[in-house]
Order: sequence, then C-alpha cells, then structure tokens
Amino acid sequence: IIATSHTDSTMTAPPSPATAHSSYEDQQRQKRRRAAFLSYGLDILNCTAVILLLFCWLSDMNHFNPTTTTTAGSNANNDNVDSLLFLSKSFLTNGFCLAPKIFDNTHFSCAAFDFFCACICILAILLAKQRSNNKKKNKSKILPGNVIYFLAHAYGHYKFSTVVNTSDWEESTAEKIQSAITLSFILSIGPLNAASVLIKAKKLSPPHAYIMAGSIVTMLVGVYHFILNHPSYALLYINISIILSISLPKLLFVKYTSEEDVQLRSKEGVLIRLVSQLIVLTVIVCEPFFCDVFFAGIGGHFLFDLSLAVDVVTAVLMDGSGGVDDDDVDEMKKMKVS
Repeated sequence: IIATSHTDSTMTAPPSPATAHSSYEDQQRQKRRRAAFLSYGLDILNCTAVILLLFCWLSDMNHFNPTTTTTAGSNANNDNVDSLLFLSKSFLTNGFCLAPKIFDNTHFSCAAFDFFCACICILAILLAKQRSNNKKKNKSKILPGNVIYFLAHAYGHYKFSTVVNTSDWEESTAEKIQSAITLSFILSIGPLNAASVLIKAKKLSPPHAYIMAGSIVTMLVGVYHFILNHPSYALLYINISIILSISLPKLLFVKYTSEEDVQLRSKEGVLIRLVSQLIVLTVIVCEPFFCDVFFAGIGGHFLFDLSLAVDVVTAVLMDGSGGVDDDDVDEMKKMKVS
C-alpha cells in the first residue's frame, strides 16, 4: 500500500504547457464576453437616457420662449419658465447649467479648460511620436481627433461667453458659417464613431460608411441652424445627437454573443471605460434636471467638460489593448512560445 501510494504520488505530473495555455485562453475569453455584455448594457442605458431627455425637453419646450430670457451669465428664473414640468428653469433659460457662485463666467472657464486639454493632447501626440521613433509604431488614432474636438468645444464656449443676453441672439452670415463649421466638428464625433463601428462589423464598406456619416452630420447641423438656432437649445441637442448616433448603431448591429461582436465590444466593456462613460452619462442627465437643486453649486457645466476629459484619458489608455491588459497580452505571447 505504501509503495503504491508512493508510486501514484510520484507519477502526478504538473499541467502541460498546452493545458495551461488553454485554461488561460478560456479565462480571457470569459473576461471578454463579460466586458462585451456590460458594453451592450451601457448602450441600452444610453439610449434610454436619450429617450428620457428628449421626452422631457420636448414637453418643456411647449412652456418656454427663448426670446424672453435674461442675461446668459445669470441663473435668474423667468416668468416664461415658471410652468416647466421637468427641466431646471435656469438650465433651459441659459441652455447650460452655469455656476456664477464658482466662476465669474462659466463659459469662459470651460473654454480655457478645453483649450488646455487640446494643448495636452498635442503634447501627448508629440511625445508619442518621439517614442515611436525610438521603440515601436504609434497606433493611437484617438488623440488627433480629440485635439480638433477640444479646440472646437473651446471656441463654442468662448463664443457663448461673449453673449450678454440670450434673447438678443443674432448672428451675421459669417458668424453663422463659423458656427456651422464649429458645430459640425463637435457633432461629427457621433456619426464618425458609428461609421467606424459599421466598418468593423462589416455592415458597410468604408466609403459608404463615411458618406453616411457626412450625410448625418450635414442633417444634424442643418436641423439646428434652420430650426432651433438658439443657445438655449444647443447643449441638449448636441448631447442627444452624439449619444444616439454612437449608441444606437452598436445596439442594432453589434450584439455580445458572437466572437466578432465580443472582439468589437470587449475594449468598451473594461471597467475603467465603463466607469468613465457612466460618469459622463450621469453628468449629462444631472445637468438639465438638477441644475437649480445642487448641480450649479458644485461646478455646473464645467463638470461636464471635466468628465469628457476623463473619458478621453481612459480611451487613450485602452487604445490598442483590445480589451485585454498589456500584461495579459505579453503573458499570452510567452505561453504560446513555450
């Protein structure tokens, strides 16, 4: 009995490299599937938030006349917004949740912050380029696009910071062209993201996808300038348009069960990305509904710009990882070699 036991114990071998590699790949596959499911859930949440915002906004627009609003830098409540059902009075009056107790001019503070973020992105691009010359090719495509976005965002806030009275909102032809170009840069985030998703999901060829994106941007800019065209409507219109054009195509065409869909979604489902996107969505919802309750007192719209900057940082950190940490990728390569 002792001899048999000794023989059995000595013959117990450790797992082979192939078995260990298979187990590791199973763990990573489950990790990516879980991340894809969470990403899909976030898209459902985004679309639900859009429906809520759109319903409340359209309901309150029936009680709102932007031509009788007051100074853009104040949070004064006016008679024409006393009967609002859902949104904060000062938010719908100004179009943004301003924070006069914290900033002398909230728009100018946001413009300065966005310009600072653009400078940081430019610096990061230059550093990445220098690093790519020394080590490996830089594959990030996120930073260059965000330079344009932050600069357009900064210009928009700067322009609003010069508005003395929103009821006197008038633009010359040249100013309308400048506004249309600025708005097109900001709104293009959504349709371009949708085009990228449809290309990766093999639903559209690149030419057709980008033609679609350009058409959507043109339509969105046209709706704002020919129908809305007032600062009080700008922020909600931009947020609703971008969220819907980003989340709806993924919700319709990229699920979370097939391996191709999992690969597309796994990077978005990493915890750090989910948290940053949830923060952005929370700020987007809180600003119009709770501006007069507490949001203006803790920073107002500046918190929205801050949340966008945090989201860009997380996107850059995850760029190129495919939803798997760099250490995991290195470990997988080592196991394959062994």
